[in-house]
Amino acid sequence: MRSVREQRQLWFRRLDRAFWMIWAALPVVLWLAYYRTTTASAAIAESLIGEQAKCASIVANPLTMSTLGKMLFWSLFAPGVSFYAVLIGILHRMVNRFANGRIFVSETLQGVWWMGIFLVVWPFVDTITTNAVLYVLYRTGDIKFFLPSYNVDVGTIAGGVFLMALKFALDHAILLQSENDLTI
Repeated sequence: MRSVREQRQLWFRRLDRAFWMIWAALPVVLWLAYYRTTTASAAIAESLIGEQAKCASIVANPLTMSTLGKMLFWSLFAPGVSFYAVLIGILHRMVNRFANGRIFVSETLQGVWWMGIFLVVWPFVDTITTNAVLYVLYRTGDIKFFLPSYNVDVGTIAGGVFLMALKFALDHAILLQSENDLTI
């Protein structure tokens, strides 16, 4: 019979394998994102009838943009995808450490800290870069109108602040545990 600790490590090993499957599926996800992005206007046009189908031309198609527009559009697309890849990477490293029995170690707490920082900073970076790229695409004529977005994902920022606070709470718990171990 396995102990509770062995059972938990078994679950973390399974989670570690699941993360490897996520990494293996990443090329398919990237292809689907590319495909959906480049065929969105045609899909919208097919769903509309008559004169309404002309409205689908409003949706930006990166394949019909100028060379500068294509470079800008795909340079905006890459960070959006990278955001999730970085988060999955940090989580995978943490799960891998857990699977090897290293849960409350400084590397794990640093991972929590960096994930928190990343989640706090990302919404601002995303909003600024999106507006800048959209403005340049508008000025080059690759998109029909410029509608700036001032939406900052407050939920993501709150999650980041929570993780940063959690890191400090876990640091303090580890300190209290080590002090307790010294008194026994």
